[in-house]
Amino acid sequence: MRLKTHRIEYRCNQTFTLYPLGDVHLGSANCDVHAFDQTLAEIRDDPHALWVGMGDMVESIAANDKRWTAGGIDENIVNLASQDRIGDVYVAKLAAKLKPIADKLVVYGDGNHEWAFDKHYYTNLSVRVLDAIGRSDAYGEWESLTRLEFSDGGHRHPLVIFASHGWQAGRMDGAKMNEVSRIMSYVDADIYLQGHSHSKFAVAKTRIEANQPWTKLVARKVYVAHTGSYLRTLQQNVVGYAERFGYPPTSIGGVKFLIKPHPNTGLDIEAVT
Repeated sequence: MRLKTHRIEYRCNQTFTLYPLGDVHLGSANCDVHAFDQTLAEIRDDPHALWVGMGDMVESIAANDKRWTAGGIDENIVNLASQDRIGDVYVAKLAAKLKPIADKLVVYGDGNHEWAFDKHYYTNLSVRVLDAIGRSDAYGEWESLTRLEFSDGGHRHPLVIFASHGWQAGRMDGAKMNEVSRIMSYVDADIYLQGHSHSKFAVAKTRIEANQPWTKLVARKVYVAHTGSYLRTLQQNVVGYAERFGYPPTSIGGVKFLIKPHPNTGLDIEAVT
């Protein structure tokens, strides 16, 4: 697990938007590139946007992989002529899309698709993408705890994000909710982010603690979330692995969090799905 710190200056009444961005599967014919580009534009145009890379940013499946099907590849990303250097193409294509929002990146983790590719081809796609966009400092590997420190010069308000690509799939969201909530028993954070499942939800939980002087109880709201996807389960004239395995349709896009720092009352956090 990696520890990160990200310091953010704020003024009263500013709202920051945190975007967990992952499970894009760029390069798959089932990837909704238009929706992905819309989210990138939203982050780019928001002066107070922040984002977390949740893994599986690219499909990372090569021609000698048992999951490979030629019809399942987006030829606008990987055409026949470039299949013998597919890793280089993934890095170049993804880095070009992420470069305009590189300055707003908080932390960037691996997914199982990157991990499987890296293991077989002795490379690291995530590190190469981050090098290409000038943000090698943001690498979070598989799991990370990131402390955001909001400061107005006189007040500091910390917010801790636990981010992991995760491992849980399946067709029903109940078990996913239970599992991400279970992480609260052994990791202390304000926002818990899990990817991999392609489910999209964010649920508030309440934790009871005492204030710093130990004079009164405080109800602290935290969020647990599965962060969504840009990979269509079903698509006309394209058959992907999600269709073959009978997964339900996904809601394209991700969750986001509105964070409002205030000098006297601290942080107000609201999830948007």
